[in-house]
Amino acid sequence: MRLYNAEPGFAERLVATAQPSITIRSGISRDLPTIPYWRELLKLKARALAHRAQTQGWLQLLNSHPTFSEYVQNYPRFLYKIYRPYLTNTLPIEARLAVLASHYQFVFQRGLGDLVSQASRGPVVIASSAGKSGERYNVKLRAIGPLEREGELVLQLCAGDETLYSVAFTFAWRGQCQTVNIGCIQGAKGGATLEAIRHATRDLHGARPKHLLVTLVRQLGHAFGCEQLRMVSNANRVVKSAMRQGRVRSDYDQLWIELGAQLQADGDFMLPCAPVAPLDLESIPSKKRSEARKRHELVATLANDVTVRLGGQV
Repeated sequence: MRLYNAEPGFAERLVATAQPSITIRSGISRDLPTIPYWRELLKLKARALAHRAQTQGWLQLLNSHPTFSEYVQNYPRFLYKIYRPYLTNTLPIEARLAVLASHYQFVFQRGLGDLVSQASRGPVVIASSAGKSGERYNVKLRAIGPLEREGELVLQLCAGDETLYSVAFTFAWRGQCQTVNIGCIQGAKGGATLEAIRHATRDLHGARPKHLLVTLVRQLGHAFGCEQLRMVSNANRVVKSAMRQGRVRSDYDQLWIELGAQLQADGDFMLPCAPVAPLDLESIPSKKRSEARKRHELVATLANDVTVRLGGQV
């Protein structure tokens, strides 16, 4: 497991010389009534006892950087993450712990700890652009709590205060390379929101919100030196109960194939991380070139703004 500080023995010395501020109890909100509080605490302790070695490593990680205390205070259920399916069903508990450790090492090494803490308390606008109508579209960053089982960071495309689409992702060292991993991409529910998504597509010069968000994550991964964008397949999604109940209907496989992703041996999909591709006007009919140029400019500007706000190299 890789902690945020790579110095040999750092975490061990830290834990040995300091009283841990985060314990299993930290995962239960003090706002709960007495009976629900003890019920949830017993359930969490049972999971911790069933996975002693992983729990020890998890608590070691959570006590290895002071910013984790803010994350847990803002969202106590942060402690549950290793005990439930996370990101993709291909990850056993040992791999979940390793993924989370490498994600937060990545975050802290790049000085993003405070921004993530802010985003765990509420949405942070990190990019903005006007549509054809003059309406403002914002890209907001959320962290830790929203889509908690499907990624540590969430980008949301919003029209005013209305969220149109969200993508959840996690940075992690997987296999032999640094990756950025998408565990969820979903539109907001409701007929009115579906119409808002269609309106936004027209207003954004034909840029489809879900394609736009994947493009932002893909460029962000490239800017941070990630080699691969890995995307969860339908079969490997961690929200199985919601899928069985018909509350999740998105066809991820179709979207990834549309984007040119390749199916991997574990059943998930992969694209190389890359910046926004240059616009090939020669392949576009002349009467559609003006709209294509505006669409490309909008997507490239948003991608660059997101990257700069998060401290990546454009």
